[in-house]
Amino acid sequence: MSRLAILFTACAVLACVAGAACRAPEAPGGQLASPGATVAAGSAAAARADGGPSDAAAVAEIEDAGAADAAVLGGCPCLADGAQIEGTSAPRDTLTLTEVAFRDLPGWADDHVAEAVPSFLRSCEKLAQLADGAPVGSDGHGGAARQWRKACRAAARVAADSDAAATGKLTGYYVAEIHASKKRHGKYQTPVLGRPDDLVMIDLSGFVNDAHGRRIWGRIDHGELVPYYTRAEIRKGMLARRGLELMYADDPVDLLFAQIEGSAKAILDDGTAVWLEFEGKNGRAYRGVGGILRGGGYLKRGEGTMQGIRQWFHDHVDRFDEIADQDASYVFFAVSKQPGAVGSQKTILTARRSMAVDRAFIAMSTPIWVEANAPVPGKKGVTAVWHHLLIAQDTGAGIVGAVRGDIYWGDDVEAAELGGRMGGPGKYWLLLPRGVAK
Repeated sequence: MSRLAILFTACAVLACVAGAACRAPEAPGGQLASPGATVAAGSAAAARADGGPSDAAAVAEIEDAGAADAAVLGGCPCLADGAQIEGTSAPRDTLTLTEVAFRDLPGWADDHVAEAVPSFLRSCEKLAQLADGAPVGSDGHGGAARQWRKACRAAARVAADSDAAATGKLTGYYVAEIHASKKRHGKYQTPVLGRPDDLVMIDLSGFVNDAHGRRIWGRIDHGELVPYYTRAEIRKGMLARRGLELMYADDPVDLLFAQIEGSAKAILDDGTAVWLEFEGKNGRAYRGVGGILRGGGYLKRGEGTMQGIRQWFHDHVDRFDEIADQDASYVFFAVSKQPGAVGSQKTILTARRSMAVDRAFIAMSTPIWVEANAPVPGKKGVTAVWHHLLIAQDTGAGIVGAVRGDIYWGDDVEAAELGGRMGGPGKYWLLLPRGVAK
């Protein structure tokens, strides 16, 4: 038995189903016939709720992914994007898991799954910091930390080239890039702000048993927690003269996409590059600018991609503030000490191997087998079936629901193009240590 086989022998495969009403029918003998749930693989992560690209992943305003979800999920309600309390007050989705065999994973033998091992090992470093009995994920739905030890030890023995059946890969991705200067001058006029000292984050798990990883952001005013300033208030100078400016961007549209993504690579005017990571947000409900433009009749159906949004702002420069201010959410950054895009698990993300999920249902570090359609490089409007093993390492305000995810694609030009176009229904399966309660 190969070392890679040993790693996956330590795991059980569980098909994710959003809500009891969405549970897939079972074939004779109790085998899962079909997971019957979707993952909108390219929805905007908005203010990537707790850090990193996408508090990672595709920043495109994919048009009405929720409609596609509703068609596939049938009677299962989906949570609204951008709730002020992360994950909303009580997630309406439930997560039903049914064990399946590895051979039932579509395309498993065709993916170079060992490529996901380095990404998984980064998550194992975080798991190693937990006590044996510590719960993994909100409400412990990922089991206890000790249950992951065997899988992590097995992963450490896997070589990156240990797959014999790999046949091909889809390349690409997206992390936002901005051009900036540490001094305000010339075209560098849009401030990139660090976290204000009066911004407060409250983890509700310290107050209620069914918090599901939800958090509240705000500020203290006369002993009460109140909502933090809106995007419009911040733009108009509410935080001016507080020394929060990390740098100044040359394009407010680039900064907006960086905030949706939750991280960015900043190319400074002296030629150096630094990475910006999520450091907090104002906690206001997120509204995607793609939806705002479509709702106003400015974009037609099918034009709500990153490219379409950018083109509209390019053609209507004087209306940027008017449109952007309708999204009250705002993200604050910090200069990262790590050489790459960092997710909410505080690990460097791996292109095509890291994924943002809703932590109310999926624990960080969980390996996930994904079946989706992805855009084909160089062929506009053409997609192909995409099967890959990814690791849950990130979250996002726009990533809400039991089967909902964002795939991190990378940081080059092609990645931006592909990430901007990806979106639609798909399925995923969790790989959990044997013994974790289903």
